[in-house]
Amino acid sequence: MLMPEPDAAVIARKGEIVAALQGLFEGGGAAAVIHDPAQLHAFECDGLSAYRARPLCVVLPETTEQVARVLRYCDAHKIKVVARGSGTSLSGGALPLADAIVLG
Repeated sequence: MLMPEPDAAVIARKGEIVAALQGLFEGGGAAAVIHDPAQLHAFECDGLSAYRARPLCVVLPETTEQVARVLRYCDAHKIKVVARGSGTSLSGGALPLADAIVLG
């Protein structure tokens, strides 16, 4: 399986992107935006573990409004979004991308 080549410009802006995403949440969003490589390991794949990729970061909104804010930001800044459910792979397999956020 060939995945698209990651956008190096997006990856280079990771710190800026993470800070902006955290700013979309009340209280700074530290718990809502996962970006530490050790914590991202759990999101490299879902139940289909044959294919793995570490995402740029993982965003875990709790409300519809938070989801909307994240999607508006990503659209405005041309950042890919991979939707993820519970990670069982029963709904088709959500494979993250190195230049994308995972929206859980």
